[in-house]
Amino acid sequence: MTKTKLGIKVSQAMSRHPVITSKDELLPKAARKMLSNNVGCLVVKENNKLVGIITEKDIVEGAVGKELDIKKTKIKDVMSTGMITITPDADLHDAIKKMLREDVRRLPVIKNGKLVGLLTIKDVVRTEPALIEHFKSLLVKK
Repeated sequence: MTKTKLGIKVSQAMSRHPVITSKDELLPKAARKMLSNNVGCLVVKENNKLVGIITEKDIVEGAVGKELDIKKTKIKDVMSTGMITITPDADLHDAIKKMLREDVRRLPVIKNGKLVGLLTIKDVVRTEPALIEHFKSLLVKK
């Protein structure tokens, strides 16, 4: 089977530098960090190692939805996405397939073991609007 390539590297599509936080940070501080940086997620570290992502959906479903005391709840208590990454030199097609396979909307971009960016579905569609149809076809084949 021939692998489809788009000829666009992940590094050409990613638009944001991720905001990093600690797994032990309390949710109100994490939410304020998201708001002040205008981002929908934070990349989470534990002992200087990247361990995952927390999204605003995690906060709403994990804390508010379960009626946890948000002022006492830590990121590690509600974080749902582990560390699923891509490299900046990967083809955007491979990133799309990975997002679909792993059911994630964001991929931290790692080069030589270091976090260099964040690729989101918004980045993919903004980079190449025709990819909306490409995404739909991949969903059917998933």
